[in-house]
Amino acid sequence: MSSAPADTILYAQTRALEHAAGLPGIRPLRIHALAFPLHAAELSATIEERDPFDLLDRYVGLAIAEGGFTRRADIAVFLGLTEHTVDRVLRFLGGIGHLYGTADALFLTERGLRSVRDDRRYTEKQERLRLYFDGVRCGPLRTAHYAHGVRILDRDTGHAQRTFRLLPEACGFRPGAVQELARRHDRGEYDLPDELLNLEVLEVGRAFLPCYAVRAHDGHRLRTLVYSGVADLRDDHLEEILNSWPTATHVMESADSEHPRDHFAEWMRERGIAPQSLSWVDHHSFRLVLPPSRYTDRYSDREDGTRGKGTFSLAMLGAYVAPRSHVLQLWCDDVPTRTRAVLTRALAYATATRRTVPEVTAFLGRVCRQLEPEADVTLDDLRRHARRAGYGTLDLEE
Repeated sequence: MSSAPADTILYAQTRALEHAAGLPGIRPLRIHALAFPLHAAELSATIEERDPFDLLDRYVGLAIAEGGFTRRADIAVFLGLTEHTVDRVLRFLGGIGHLYGTADALFLTERGLRSVRDDRRYTEKQERLRLYFDGVRCGPLRTAHYAHGVRILDRDTGHAQRTFRLLPEACGFRPGAVQELARRHDRGEYDLPDELLNLEVLEVGRAFLPCYAVRAHDGHRLRTLVYSGVADLRDDHLEEILNSWPTATHVMESADSEHPRDHFAEWMRERGIAPQSLSWVDHHSFRLVLPPSRYTDRYSDREDGTRGKGTFSLAMLGAYVAPRSHVLQLWCDDVPTRTRAVLTRALAYATATRRTVPEVTAFLGRVCRQLEPEADVTLDDLRRHARRAGYGTLDLEE
């Protein structure tokens, strides 16, 4: 069965690596494409809709609630209507749960009283919804996990793809999980609005949340940063679960057993890069140190429109690549080349969409920390570079 490209399910893993590398003190070491187990609960619920009252419905309700009339005949006399008309209104109000009783003993329900008080016609409708609970603690996912940028795979799709490794669930679905969520005061933060009532579980299936787990060192200890497409940033909710789940740690550590040099060997041979180009940054991570000639700011450096073997875009300098799961930083010891890379990356960022001065300044700071130019590149430096590159005045919002 064919493997689905990662960026058709989530996004390219370099995006997660780039964000992780931009965090202060963080150096990515390895990256794992994982499919986190979920329970998909199909629910039925009722919801109260709020609509303006029809005139007769409103007056009949007021006659009962405020006028104290409880007999159909008295309501008809009070409002100057025929009993037939009042009877039709009473049957409608009874049908939507606003009143109960007989023609000679009518009473408003709690919903009917609220409707009179709020001058809104409340009606109950049946709704179907799906809620996701994690497969480790059976806790609910947050509202951010239901956003457009987050893709959740159903059971069949999860098993059909080969990009993200399926993690086994650690617990079954707890029948009381939905009612526990319904009683929480912050249930709206878990995609369960307060308006939804009378929740009932219809069926529960399996699902998976694709994510990248970036193993990184912060200068003191090994950490796992998790990315699932939530707001394009780290998924703090999933990260907390994965970091306290021994099974996930075991899966990642078992995949990390291969020595990094062996791990990169085939990838480097394909690009004509000598093994001596690998250099330890510290006890945990490697850099691939290449001469300036291996980096180009042109789309291609050959007549056929392609790059030469083992040649990289200048914008890739300082970036992290992961041929398999071990992470490698592309590097150059030539400081002017790294400075040009800072300017190239910052100009691409500033002109890709309309940016503000604070955004570009912050981006420059992150890239300078990553590429270590001789002196920090300033916004004025970038403006001069933009003019030399033919972009004219760099138009940034304040």
